[in-house]
Amino acid sequence: MDKNSQEFKNLIYDLANGSLDLEHFPVAESKYVENEYEEGKLCNRLYSEMRDAYDRICARLGKPDQEDRDVEIIIDSLLDIGKHLSMKMYDYGFFFSTL
Repeated sequence: MDKNSQEFKNLIYDLANGSLDLEHFPVAESKYVENEYEEGKLCNRLYSEMRDAYDRICARLGKPDQEDRDVEIIIDSLLDIGKHLSMKMYDYGFFFSTL
């Protein structure tokens, strides 16, 4: 697989996010890419804090145990921004490593 292809970049991104089932679908690259959402890692702690804040906001809005559409849009948009920037940083890293 071409290491600058969108498919490969998505694979690396998914490995870092822990969104692949490596037990049933092992990927060779997983020995080089850490799951940043593993217990105790920064992304895991930040996501837990975000989730707790989300629950508090929904409770204040009178929607305990429900999702708030606006908060969902904010979270989803921030995650999409992060993915977009991650892909760009991969491209820049690939570009500068080949100069």
